[in-house]
Amino acid sequence: MTTPPFDDNPFRSPGYAQPAPMPGQPPMPPVPGPPPIPHWFTTKVRITLVACVVVALGLGVLGAMGVYWAGRNGPPSDGDCLYLTQETAGRLAYHRVGCTANNATYKVETAASRNSTCSSNGYVRFRTTSGSDSGRTLCLALNVRTGDCLRDIEDEVAIAKVSCSDPAATDRVEVFSRSRDDKQCEDADDIRIYYGPPMRVVCMLPRGENI
Repeated sequence: MTTPPFDDNPFRSPGYAQPAPMPGQPPMPPVPGPPPIPHWFTTKVRITLVACVVVALGLGVLGAMGVYWAGRNGPPSDGDCLYLTQETAGRLAYHRVGCTANNATYKVETAASRNSTCSSNGYVRFRTTSGSDSGRTLCLALNVRTGDCLRDIEDEVAIAKVSCSDPAATDRVEVFSRSRDDKQCEDADDIRIYYGPPMRVVCMLPRGENI
């Protein structure tokens, strides 16, 4: 009785016997097993890759929420109040708030569904380019009244209402209703004329002892 040749291939089922070569033929080469798993694709690496994908998807959702929040509940209309923020690639976004909110910097005085102009240079002209209100032109007037104090009046995004005792306050607001005469704004840092309704002149006077 002879001992069958030893087979060191672990992937063959028990009892498998290497077939004997035919007379005059060379021995058959062993059947190769599955390729080894690359050392870099370990369990730790797989977990890291999955975590990176999850984080990337999460950031995408957060970005979409920001865009949706800016334009939720449809486009703004005349009388709505909002503030502006600087987004990526130098673009601006609007955020609608209640007109009594401290960050309600602007009021929509005219909202047109076409590429229109605003009636004076006092307005901030906001042209929407995305979302459900794409293609609209908003003429934004400062949402201020006499006695308000402002900072950063030269920046349409950073401009904000602050307490008059705040060291950042640079200008005090004075509003003249039913007028468009800018001569009433003597020594003003900036003058905005709004045709309304109501028609008015907004003077931004430099900080002084009366602030």
